[in-house]
Amino acid sequence: MSEDRGLLRILSASVCDTWVDYNGHMGDYAYGIVFSDAATAYMDRIGIDEAYRTETAATLYTLDIRIGFLKECHAGEALHVDILVLAADAKRLHLFMRLVNSAGEELALCEQVLMHVSRAEGMPRSASLPERSLERLMTDLEAHSDIERPAWLSRRIGLSRG
Repeated sequence: MSEDRGLLRILSASVCDTWVDYNGHMGDYAYGIVFSDAATAYMDRIGIDEAYRTETAATLYTLDIRIGFLKECHAGEALHVDILVLAADAKRLHLFMRLVNSAGEELALCEQVLMHVSRAEGMPRSASLPERSLERLMTDLEAHSDIERPAWLSRRIGLSRG
């Protein structure tokens, strides 16, 4: 993992042939796959990894997600996801992710809110993050506190009136 503009490079991948749709570029659903994989990579970073999930029956659930599509991606193209921790508390985290190509061009943006959930008693219920994970998360939040927030985050979805 590396830092780019202060953001943490959390995932590198390339566009799979199966992600290319009838328009000849990566389909909208595939951006969701890439951002989901990046969120999972971040979970691993803070200790909510496969072993933890198996042992505790706890994980992170996505509460909200928004993706902005900026540029097409094509089969075989190298992709990288950079992540910025915007906010966090004992149970939740708010992330911003930026999908870029190998030239550093922004291809898509993603905002996501996740919550730590335990399924140990059957029904999923919110639960506090384990102390070690919360410490790692707060360290990243602090490291990202001085990074300028992308203007895209303040945009609302909708049609402009013109």
